[in-house]
Amino acid sequence: VIAAAIFLFMKFGMPLIQGKDKPQSVPAEAYVNAPAFAPDLLDPRADGKPAEAPPEGELCDLVGNRFEAQLSSRGAALVHFNLKDQQYAGGGAFDMSTTPDHERWRSLRTLFRAEGANDQLKYDRFPWKLERGADAAAKKSCTFTYADELVSLTKTVRVGERPFELEVTTEVKNLANDTKSHRLAMGMYAFRRNEEVSGHLGRVSPFQSELVCAQGKDVTRKTKDDFKDGWQTVQGADRFAAISNYYFAQALVPTVEGGSADCSILAEDWVADGQKRDDDKAGAVYHARLSYPPRRLAKGETAKYTQLAFLGPKERDVLAGATRGGSGAAAVTNPGLNDLINLGFFSPVAKVLISFLVFLHAKVTFGNWGLAIILMTLCVRLLLFPLTWKSISATVGMRKLKPEVDAINSKFADDAQAKNLAMMELWKKNGVNPFGGCLPQLVQMPVWFAMYTTLQTAVEMYHERFLWFRDLSAPDPFYVLPIVLGGFMILQQRIVPQQPGMDPAQQKMMMWLMPAIFTVMMLFLPAALGVYMLTNSVLGIVQQLAVERFAPSGGPKKGSAGSGIVVEEMPATKVELGKGKV
Repeated sequence: VIAAAIFLFMKFGMPLIQGKDKPQSVPAEAYVNAPAFAPDLLDPRADGKPAEAPPEGELCDLVGNRFEAQLSSRGAALVHFNLKDQQYAGGGAFDMSTTPDHERWRSLRTLFRAEGANDQLKYDRFPWKLERGADAAAKKSCTFTYADELVSLTKTVRVGERPFELEVTTEVKNLANDTKSHRLAMGMYAFRRNEEVSGHLGRVSPFQSELVCAQGKDVTRKTKDDFKDGWQTVQGADRFAAISNYYFAQALVPTVEGGSADCSILAEDWVADGQKRDDDKAGAVYHARLSYPPRRLAKGETAKYTQLAFLGPKERDVLAGATRGGSGAAAVTNPGLNDLINLGFFSPVAKVLISFLVFLHAKVTFGNWGLAIILMTLCVRLLLFPLTWKSISATVGMRKLKPEVDAINSKFADDAQAKNLAMMELWKKNGVNPFGGCLPQLVQMPVWFAMYTTLQTAVEMYHERFLWFRDLSAPDPFYVLPIVLGGFMILQQRIVPQQPGMDPAQQKMMMWLMPAIFTVMMLFLPAALGVYMLTNSVLGIVQQLAVERFAPSGGPKKGSAGSGIVVEEMPATKVELGKGKV
């Protein structure tokens, strides 16, 4: 009842207190457009007429390490970024770009004007020109230019040597006769509807996104509900600004060239008229931006900025080597993108587990992730067996006292205080701690939580086949695994004898309720987690059968020594209630 009350309060009470549908405090985007720039569909028209789809700009294609990209002179930004691997693309393409139709939300889009630094350029948005050179023909780089009487801009996007990487270089040259100022900012963008990011009974949606700023060893992570007051900024972020979900990420990395930058992040509510914020079709636009300090340029002076961009799956070996450059690549102060993987509170344990899992996959199971999960579960059980043995020993000790416990329950059925005192005396004389099995179980909890997080966030499971599972990162499509797991859990509960002192109704609830809960949860959880839980359940049954053989649940056989304690019935007057004496 208490749990239900807490759930109802969190579901319906907290939104009322916090104002869940309260409008977000984000100023509307307003731009000064060049006359030749066609507004977006989202831009209100001055004449009040319905907006029309603007013409697309000149397109430039890139072919890089495990990806293909397309950029447009409309914004000099990404239109598409397709992953080529069969694991992600399947029979088609997996596009990392979720906002290709609106110039304002195209990743790698650059702004040059901000309050107090806006006289170098007259416009926020203007038509770039695509320069078609030899590198463009080879699909290795795209160069865009813009020039007027005040400024000359050159923006070059090159493919990187490492997987899923681009290098972006922007040059700003002052053509005016006096000093002018600008402030460069570049962003990544993504759009997700609520129906895409909502979870189901323990399963977190793989598209649930967070915004990340990394500065040195500090990593700031924010979710959609953290932006009720608008933008948040981490100053001097020298590592990256990113949009990240469970399996994929888009990140911008500042380089030594251009200096330090601030990381600004926002999850902007995008709600139609009459639509509530939590409506399934409502959503959010995720912004992750690097903003450089204002820069003043003298006549003829040039400023140069370089960023590295990563758009792709969060493969651990790829992230570890990301942004470390190659021949002629821009230098990065703190390379590596490992912190894009959020392993939660028990991340130190989870990092060890995933490293071991990757080792088993590569060296022992010959590339089979399902077998690697089974083998890792077995290894973890063996590693934790000393703690498990303490729990087993406590259980065996309690079993040996079962006749005496039953006698005490019978003699003091109507006197709970006397029964508790007699139990404590029995445990004390036999050196048995009824809670001795709990502490070892609690010590093991971080390992099992870390295992859960490890398998929930492992992109290595994405579209990986095992047995009848087409995708280890998705639920079992035939519901075989949940039913089998529920059956094994019921079997495990049936062979576990009732603990002395446990209420029979409580024991019955544990036998049926817990397997039912896990069965329903497994309808939505990734198959990789199901393989782990089923393996763990089978190993638990084997362990319990071994315990039953070593110390049968029937207690000491007739004629055995027992505990040496005889329980005698006492007159009621011998029990002084409230004084702790029997």
